[in-house]
Amino acid sequence: MMVQCYAQTMPGIEKITWLEIRDRLPGASFSQYLFAKEQNGMVIFDYDGPLDAVQQLRTAEDTFLLALYNHKVSRTRRDLTLIQESVHKSEAFGQAGNALMRWRKFSQPPTYRVISRKYGKHDYRRIDFEKAVSEGLKKRYPRWTPVADGGDVEVWANLLGSQLLIGFRLSGREMRHRYQKRVELPASLRPSVAAAMVYLTEPAPDDVFLDPMCGSGTILLERRSAGAYGALLGGDVVPKRVDASYQNLLGRKKMKRHGRFAYPALSEWNAKALPFATNSIDKIVTNLPFGQQIAADLQQLYPAFFAEVARVLRVNGRAV
Repeated sequence: MMVQCYAQTMPGIEKITWLEIRDRLPGASFSQYLFAKEQNGMVIFDYDGPLDAVQQLRTAEDTFLLALYNHKVSRTRRDLTLIQESVHKSEAFGQAGNALMRWRKFSQPPTYRVISRKYGKHDYRRIDFEKAVSEGLKKRYPRWTPVADGGDVEVWANLLGSQLLIGFRLSGREMRHRYQKRVELPASLRPSVAAAMVYLTEPAPDDVFLDPMCGSGTILLERRSAGAYGALLGGDVVPKRVDASYQNLLGRKKMKRHGRFAYPALSEWNAKALPFATNSIDKIVTNLPFGQQIAADLQQLYPAFFAEVARVLRVNGRAV
């Protein structure tokens, strides 16, 4: 059965997520992009495959069944009645709810909670918007039980200026917090962003892959999850970061070799003088340091680092 879904991403990642959707979900067709101010991008798509596959997207923060979309609400208090009635009576909302119930296979009526966000100016508060959604849900699903925390079902209600978007959340917490890291470092890259960067390299099974400023190892973890590789190399100038990567990649359990899979190699080095031969690396992905507090250091780091990238990267290699 054809349904509409949407993937929620970190800002700027939504177009990469659509490329991943197109590759991973056969038959998916693009609908549109939406934006939650500076918080998230969203990509809406039509899909008639298994919903389990939607949860396997690596570049998304969360995934949803789209239940209700209105491209032009009035921003006046009349919206509240319209929203409540649409949740209660609209055919699209009912179809999404039915698809969710078939997929989740609850043995009894579920508990649920509403999570609301509102961006832009309206003649009503966010709490009024959330109440309208909640009242509509109570009328449509009188046997479902609303709860303040947790809940078997999460209904996410977004008011994005003049656009209304409501969805049933498919993904769990593990989608955006996908690693049980032993060591966390400040300002670590989000896994979905690391996955998007890795995706842009077009991973191949014989890749010699390098993260020259590996931090806690998030990019290396994502490349390992993306499939076979020839070599997985990471390092950092700060010993504490190298140790964090070691703990997160190698410290939890012994890895198995599968064909061309190899154990990650982690070392301490200076990214301005990488210990690799010219034209020896296929793919380079790293999260560059940035910020006003270290601006003077970056003026020296960036030119030297990019010269090293140009030196070690093979012809037709990729750097992200």
